[in-house]
Amino acid sequence: MKTEENTIKKRGLKIFWIVLFNIIFPYMIFLISNLNNQAFLLAKLSRLNESWYFIVFVYEFVIVYGIYLLFKAIFKKSFISNTALSIILNLISIISFYKVTVTQKPLLPEDIFLIGNALEIAEYGNLKVEAIILLQIFINIIILAIQYIITKFTKYEKNPKNITRVIMGAISIICILFACLYKWNNIIALRNHDLDPRYDYNLYGATVDFFKNIPNLIYKPELDIYSNQAVNSIKQEVEKNNTIVEGNNPNIIVIMAESFSDIAKVKSIEFDKDPIPNYRGMTKNYSNGNVVTSIYGGETSMSEFEFLTASSTKFLYGEKYPYMQIIKKNEESLVRVLKNNGYYTTAIHPNSGGFYNRDNAYKKLGFDKNVFLEDMQNIQNYYNEKASDMDTAKEIINQYENEKADKKFIFTVTIESHTPYQKGKYSENTVKLKNNSLSKEQVEEIETYTQGINNLDKTLKYLTDYFSKKQEEVMIVLYGDHLPLINYLYDKEYGEEIERYQTPYLIWTNYDKEIEDEQNLSIAGLAMKVLENANIELPWYYKYISEFYKEYPVCTNRFAVDKNGNFINYRNKLIDNYKILQYYLLYKE
Repeated sequence: MKTEENTIKKRGLKIFWIVLFNIIFPYMIFLISNLNNQAFLLAKLSRLNESWYFIVFVYEFVIVYGIYLLFKAIFKKSFISNTALSIILNLISIISFYKVTVTQKPLLPEDIFLIGNALEIAEYGNLKVEAIILLQIFINIIILAIQYIITKFTKYEKNPKNITRVIMGAISIICILFACLYKWNNIIALRNHDLDPRYDYNLYGATVDFFKNIPNLIYKPELDIYSNQAVNSIKQEVEKNNTIVEGNNPNIIVIMAESFSDIAKVKSIEFDKDPIPNYRGMTKNYSNGNVVTSIYGGETSMSEFEFLTASSTKFLYGEKYPYMQIIKKNEESLVRVLKNNGYYTTAIHPNSGGFYNRDNAYKKLGFDKNVFLEDMQNIQNYYNEKASDMDTAKEIINQYENEKADKKFIFTVTIESHTPYQKGKYSENTVKLKNNSLSKEQVEEIETYTQGINNLDKTLKYLTDYFSKKQEEVMIVLYGDHLPLINYLYDKEYGEEIERYQTPYLIWTNYDKEIEDEQNLSIAGLAMKVLENANIELPWYYKYISEFYKEYPVCTNRFAVDKNGNFINYRNKLIDNYKILQYYLLYKE
């Protein structure tokens, strides 16, 4: 009897270990991997009694046990499988945590396109090891150590048979494919992910948020209102009102300045002097205003893409890195329009050509010449290991003077004002904060950033002084890609209002030219404004887009504003036609 009882106890204990390590532990590891996301844990507790949350739980189950079974089929032992599961889930979670901290956006599937630039991005973020991350890793190690000790001394687990491993592998593949291919985002997303990427991250956790967005990379976008007939109808409408463009074509220099802002507008802080006096002085005589960007604090290439293609991110299909995800063939662009109007086109960027895949993207957009950091000559100052704005300006002049073409278009990105804004970046910060309640570290960060845009302001004067002496006509356009990543300042000041997405623009000319100011204008609208005032003959589709932005100066993924300053929705004939044209230009073969 005792032998039989002992056998039953051993069998019961073995079943207990199997359930504990193969069912309970994987889900515990999942929960612990989200320890850094307190909003997710609180949301889970508060929503457990809501019927829709059952779908989220099922999705968690599919992901966690799909990955676990795959490792179990490969490694045989539950301890090794749970260790591998822990590594995968914690990697997703920790990378998401830091990405939200730096950019306010979690890890998404398309971030895989930037894996080659990961170290450089991490340096920009000035990342530090957080206590919550150390605690999360420590608890995971404790959990796995408990399993290791128990499995080592009880020897309860034997290697599964090959047929069992095949079955586990098949089930895991089905689960993973189901998680990755099925459009779960349509079921469990409660809000538009583009408007606040942190919402889904906080509600579902890093792992679920990551996997449910994988279909965005797989499925080819479709537009239900698109047809060849609709495109031809728009074309015929444009050609009815065809007008002849007259006037000289100036040389055009466009500068997209990293994190350029009029920080003196922020009411909660005050400086001892104007950080951008030269820009401020030029606004009295030259066209200026605000561009409304689609991004904040990062994803700079999006603002480049909008200018060079006259596209609105509202009508993309979730792509965050268009140079990698969209620009895969020779694209219609403003660069090609200018080439067709006789311009020699040059792109300058004081970083490596591989970052954001710019080298390939610029070629496909039609640039005749690309100049990157490794191509620049006689750099005097480096900041964050990139060329200073003044050195970049000298490269603009170098390329301008060495190219003998009659008409030149130079598109340049400056980068000195990029994060991090660490103490010691400059030998001295000449613009000081006063009368503020910020911490010492925050004051240093803001003053360092402000020194960067003060240097940009001096660079602007250097360029305009130089080109003001030229006999040929020159137009210089300056705009910011997004506000700087200073969350504690802008969260309080603007929240998610339109001001959080406003950066200054200026259109300077060395010849007499009256150009209207714009209080708010999309970056794509700015591009159209530049070409129109440079007397560029546009193809029919850009003629439509140019007229569209006169009616709706702002059309971004967050805001649509008409010419009277009214916020509107995105459904009317003009907007639908713009959407059709963008789909035609970017997605149709």
